[in-house]
Amino acid sequence: MKILITGGLGTIGSALTARLYNDGHEVIIYDNQEIGSISNLKLYLTANEITKIKIVCNDITDSTHLLNIINQVDLVFHLAATLGTLNVVEQPTRMLTVNGMATHNIIDQCVAQSKPVVLMSTSMVYGQNPKEKVDEEDSLFVGGNTKVGLWWYAISKLFDEAYANAVMLENPNAKILIVRPFNVIAPVQTAVVGFVFPRFFQNALQGKPLQVYGDGSQRRTFTWAEDFVDCLVGLVETDYWRDTVNIGGTESTTILSLAEKIIKKTKSESKINFVDPKDLFKNHFVEIEQRVPDVEKLKNIIGKCPSSSLEKMMERFHQYYSGSSDKINR
Repeated sequence: MKILITGGLGTIGSALTARLYNDGHEVIIYDNQEIGSISNLKLYLTANEITKIKIVCNDITDSTHLLNIINQVDLVFHLAATLGTLNVVEQPTRMLTVNGMATHNIIDQCVAQSKPVVLMSTSMVYGQNPKEKVDEEDSLFVGGNTKVGLWWYAISKLFDEAYANAVMLENPNAKILIVRPFNVIAPVQTAVVGFVFPRFFQNALQGKPLQVYGDGSQRRTFTWAEDFVDCLVGLVETDYWRDTVNIGGTESTTILSLAEKIIKKTKSESKINFVDPKDLFKNHFVEIEQRVPDVEKLKNIIGKCPSSSLEKMMERFHQYYSGSSDKINR
C-alpha cells in the first residue's frame, strides 16, 4: 500500500514511518521540518532504509501540491500541526491556519477521492474536565476565556473534529478516523517548544534546575511513540473508521513526581524550581489539572493499549540522552 504521512518527521510521524516501512508499505512523508527532522528517522531506520522513503519538504498549506500527492496514495495519516506551548503562543494565526483551514482542505481532498484518512486530534480537547479518566463520550470543557492562547490550540483541534464529523454526516461512505493522543513521547522530541519529558531530561543531565509549573500536582499519562503507533496501525488494520478513539497509556504521574523521578534516574544534583507559568506565557496559559485517558474503547476494538511503564520510558530516554546509544533498547 502507498501511504502519505503529513508531519512524518515528528515524534509520532517518525515512529509511524518506520513501522509502515518495516511492514512493507511505500511511505511518502510530507513535512516542512518546522519541528520534525530527517534525523528523527535515524532512531528507527538505517541510513540506507531512509533513502528508500520519499520525503517532500513542503507546507500543508500548499494545497495544490498536496493534492497531487494525495492523488498518488491509498491512505493518509494526517499528523502535521503547529503544536507546543511556545509555538501556540508565539504563532497563533499560523497555528490556526495550519490546524484549521489546511486540515479541512486535506479532509475534503481525501473524501472527494475516496481515500481513508486518519486525523490526529489532541487530548487537549477534554480541557478542564475533572474526571479521573476521560473517555470519548465525556464532555469537553474547553475554553472559558477565548483570549487565553493555550485554548486556541484545543479549539483548533476541536473544530477539526467537528468538521470531520460534519463531513461524515454528509458523506456516509467517508472513511475518517479521529484519534486523541495522550502525551506521546520519544527521545527525538524537542524541548525547544516546551515538551516536558525532553526538557526535564536535558536539564537534569546538565545539572540545571527543572522548572515545574505551579505546584506540580497536575497529573498526566505519557505514551511511548512506538506503543502509540502499534495501536494506531491496529485500528486501521481492523478497518475501524467513522469514530473517535483515545490512545494513551494506563499509568499516570504528577509532574512534580516525574521531575523527582528523572532527577533520581539521572543521579542529578538539579533542583526543582516552582514557577508561575503566567510569568512565562503572560495570560495565554491555563493549567489543566488532569489529563488521563480511559482506553477501554481502544482495548475493545484491538484487544490492547499502550503498555510501556513510566520507568521503562524514563530508562529509554536516559539511555538516549546519556549518549550510550543512538538507538533505543526495547
